[in-house]
Amino acid sequence: MSKYDPLREHLARLDDVVWAARLEDVEEILGSGLPKSAREHRTWWANSGGSLVHQNAWLDAGWRVERTDLMRNVVVFRRLRIGGTSLAGRANGSAARTDRRSDEEKRLSSVASSLRQPVTVTLRAEWTVLGDIHKVPCSSTVLPKGAGIIRAITLQDGQPSTVILPTAEVQAAYRRLRMALKGVDGADDGESADALLEKLGMERSAPMECDVVRPGNAWLLTDGRGRKADLDSEQERLLVGQLLYVQELQAERDAKQIIM
Repeated sequence: MSKYDPLREHLARLDDVVWAARLEDVEEILGSGLPKSAREHRTWWANSGGSLVHQNAWLDAGWRVERTDLMRNVVVFRRLRIGGTSLAGRANGSAARTDRRSDEEKRLSSVASSLRQPVTVTLRAEWTVLGDIHKVPCSSTVLPKGAGIIRAITLQDGQPSTVILPTAEVQAAYRRLRMALKGVDGADDGESADALLEKLGMERSAPMECDVVRPGNAWLLTDGRGRKADLDSEQERLLVGQLLYVQELQAERDAKQIIM
């Protein structure tokens, strides 16, 4: 058993993508001190592996050292892959020597392997303030035409509660919300004002602020490369809405997502 096995096991159990560890944290996990070179030389934290058992500890767990700040005693690890370890990969490599699959199966396996690299998908979105829904009329020029994402904000027990509303028609969805707050049934599908408010978890008498993500104000980024999201596409509109909803949850706000 290697001295660094506890570090490998700790990294393998983590659910995070990035772990910024103090050297003291690493020593606590190991149950012993790091060598002097680990505190003085960045090369000790290189990702070369091979015969270096301490480097293999994080590489075998599917992680790499992204950067080191030895002046502050901090090392940042980043996950290379989700699930599996390089040990499993070596086992697969051993099996490959007696692989009897067809050429087509091998080509598919090779292509599929390239598709399984970790992917980071992020969203950058800018909210445009619509304001108090009781005061801003449906004819307001601030309401964009066409698709977008509405966010309705109310207070529940003094804390913000939000509803994310991806919609193909911002003006129509906003009008439906406003009419529901006035007690007017305005849904084409026959849904009553009370039913809509119940689904949204909102009260008619409560104040409500609204924001909107306009077309052109949302960017999807994959591994650092981005483009504007096409909110006219239902698939991309729902993806943006879902990412905004997740952001609300991560901000620890009471949130819902309703498609309108």
